[in-house]
Amino acid sequence: MTGTHGASASDRGAGARLLMIEAAERLFAERGINGVSLREIGAQAGQRNTAAARYHFGSKEALVDAVFRHRMEPVNARRLAMLDELDAAGRGYDVRGLVEAFLYPLADTLGEVGEPSWYLRFCVHAAFLEGTAIRDLAREEWTRGIHTVRERMLGLLAELPAHLRDDRWLLMSSYLTHALADREMALHHPGRHTPTDRELFLAGLTDTAVALYLAPVSARTAAALDPSA
Repeated sequence: MTGTHGASASDRGAGARLLMIEAAERLFAERGINGVSLREIGAQAGQRNTAAARYHFGSKEALVDAVFRHRMEPVNARRLAMLDELDAAGRGYDVRGLVEAFLYPLADTLGEVGEPSWYLRFCVHAAFLEGTAIRDLAREEWTRGIHTVRERMLGLLAELPAHLRDDRWLLMSSYLTHALADREMALHHPGRHTPTDRELFLAGLTDTAVALYLAPVSARTAAALDPSA
């Protein structure tokens, strides 16, 4: 049914949802997941009904998932395309190619000076919230790209114990996400230092992430892995 202004109820509902997703992304990025209520998100999105966010999303976890999905669907599409290109070139398990498949689609969400973005800072806060799709990468189609990257990269360290492989992945993925979030902040609040050229920044970030992921196991680490040795 169409209202007096020509917009259907479903269109208005979709518009309200998008406004709340965008408000949630910004507020969560600025103040953290626990620093913002659903009621406040609805108010910031211009909703007169103070229960609007709970009505549309049900819970804070579902709203966080909605923010992830809103941004991750195009990120996932590009990431899957990059993986297909790696496979076609015989580089499906090339560590640098996999790091780039993680990094470059995510970097597409960065804003510019005067055109701020909040998604990377949102990710830093939301990545460890239990009950969300990002905590179970095999759950949704829009996380299939990052799930595939993770599984392939873990396979590259098959000689290491599972918990050490998991630590390497967490360190590498957190390093890249935090570095992008820091750049997002610098673009949003430019100070005395001009951010490094984008391509140089991403290439150097890839270099260091590859080195981090493939760092040799030291004697001290080996001893910690096997205290009886």
